[in-house]
Amino acid sequence: MDRESEQLQKIKLAKAKASQIRQGNEKGLYMLFTGLGKGKTSGAMNMVYRHLAHDLKVVVVQFVKNSDAYPDGDRLMLTKLKTLGFPVEIYTLGGGFTWETQNPDQDRAMSASAWQTALNAIVDPEISLVVLDELHIALKYQQLEVETVLVGIQSRPSHCHVVSTGRYAPIALIEAADLVSELTLVKHHVSQKIPAQLGIEF
Repeated sequence: MDRESEQLQKIKLAKAKASQIRQGNEKGLYMLFTGLGKGKTSGAMNMVYRHLAHDLKVVVVQFVKNSDAYPDGDRLMLTKLKTLGFPVEIYTLGGGFTWETQNPDQDRAMSASAWQTALNAIVDPEISLVVLDELHIALKYQQLEVETVLVGIQSRPSHCHVVSTGRYAPIALIEAADLVSELTLVKHHVSQKIPAQLGIEF
């Protein structure tokens, strides 16, 4: 065995040992996707599809998206999967962005209703994954209290994973999360005067 092969074998054995040590430490994770870059909801949806591939129950709650605003591809896909028998529910409970609705009281009421739906899913013993899509936006605009949300996320059963998405994640959620991914904006086609497009943005 040459020197390179020996080195690779050592790495393989070390990784196998590290993996073995971690076995038995599984738990319900809180994962957070934030930043100005594209792909936050997409990252969360990838976990949704992985759960569904294993027949694990999933709930997605959309805090900002409005079902009447545009044909959201994630919602359409999950609705199709549900009709095929996959164990998924998606709730689109937002009123749109604040500057669109121009009704802060209504926005707060809708966010409160969305949070209650999310909390019911989080504490449901049959739900394996709960996605809180654009939760951070609702928090930024003070439609929900960070402390209330944090307590709810931390109340999850040991088997339940929670994912929150959106720009401007509050530091309290970042500190509480088991995994944090910040997507950095390097370049975006919108700055080139290319509009949001079907199948790409929605």
